[in-house]
Amino acid sequence: MNAASIKEALENAGIEIYRSTPGEIHVAERVRLHIMDSGVRVLTPGEELHVRFTARSQRSDFPNADSDDLFGRVREQVGQPATARGYAETTTHVHEVTDPVDDTRILDVWHEVVYEKTTAAEDLVDEVRWALDIEKYVSND
Repeated sequence: MNAASIKEALENAGIEIYRSTPGEIHVAERVRLHIMDSGVRVLTPGEELHVRFTARSQRSDFPNADSDDLFGRVREQVGQPATARGYAETTTHVHEVTDPVDDTRILDVWHEVVYEKTTAAEDLVDEVRWALDIEKYVSND
């Protein structure tokens, strides 16, 4: 399957596409009617298909927690069910969210963990739906 046929299969299943490149399809997640995010992706490196998603915690929700604790919260709440489904942690990122007017002012710090799974073409739509449905934002609620 090439990226165009994968994109078509996802769209035919009612999954909205944010954007795509020859090797990667960014699946749209509606935050609100006019706001989209794209934390779920389908990667097409050669013959294999991979579903990847990013989960995070935010320093603003846990102001006294250190980085290890913030990553640990993601691994516990998101990583455990993802691992049980066959996903593996591939990388982590610390992302500083800066003020759009003053980039020296840090508004928040996100601690992101990326999970990925190789999947068969016939399971792709179900896997993307699962990745869309899992709560990827770990809050203090």
